[in-house]
Amino acid sequence: SVDFAEFAEDVEIIQQVAVEEENIEDDQPFVKVEQMPSFMGGDLNTFRMWVAQEFKIPAIAAENGIQGKVVVQFVIEKDGRLSSIEFLQSPDRVYEDEVRRVLMKSPKWTPGKQRNSPVRVRYTLPVEFRIQ
Repeated sequence: SVDFAEFAEDVEIIQQVAVEEENIEDDQPFVKVEQMPSFMGGDLNTFRMWVAQEFKIPAIAAENGIQGKVVVQFVIEKDGRLSSIEFLQSPDRVYEDEVRRVLMKSPKWTPGKQRNSPVRVRYTLPVEFRIQ
């Protein structure tokens, strides 16, 4: 028989750490998916045209000649609604308020799909405002 006591100084005690199942954040929005979201049967350009029709240049912007590019980022949720509206660039707060107003009244999109399941998709939309 082997007496393990004689090996005691060589034995390394390895602490058992409970390994938790890593919670994979699968709700991160995608940028590119197998089936991109669609808006009223069209794509991002259809949406851009819809935004252009709904958008009203704020009077204060027109009076003060404020123009430029607004770059807005948003997420199309699994249920087709818009969320997480963020402005990456904007000439003025009045444009942000107006773009947000228009985006919030957007009809629902057909959500994007990855492996046949609806997923969240992030879009970036640049909109140029010129006062004629």
